Amino acid sequence: MQLRDIMQPNVLTVTSGLPASDAWALMDAEGVRHAVVTLGGEIIGVLSDRDLGGPHGGATRRRRLVADLMHVDATTASPGMSIERAAALVREERIGCLPIVERGRLVGIVTRSDLVRALEPRRAPTRPVRPDPGAAEIVHPPAVSSPNIVRR
Repeated sequence: MQLRDIMQPNVLTVTSGLPASDAWALMDAEGVRHAVVTLGGEIIGVLSDRDLGGPHGGATRRRRLVADLMHVDATTASPGMSIERAAALVREERIGCLPIVERGRLVGIVTRSDLVRALEPRRAPTRPVRPDPGAAEIVHPPAVSSPNIVRR
């Protein structure tokens, strides 16, 4: 499987001169954790929700621009890269996403979560197992109740 099979084609892009609080608001509204920072169509960095301080990072964002918080020299990948190679790259570089570039143009993004989901083993449907008549019965321990939990 290749990155083109799992990439998200709609990428949120921001400029380095955007106030960090505006970038947070855009990312929150779009429900994304990463934005690609561009200048004249060229990728100059990546910005994550963690870079922006997360939901309680108002102090981190105050009076700061995207340029102050972004990661420069973004690691990128091509749509034809294997998901296994991309997962190794994300792990080695300790990054959360890979902007996908084809012919010098941003065409998508793949996050660490996308890679984990793609590499997760597919589970075969299970069949009910009939107990072996000669097998010992498994005794389950009694349920433990807590005085802090009220069951109704």
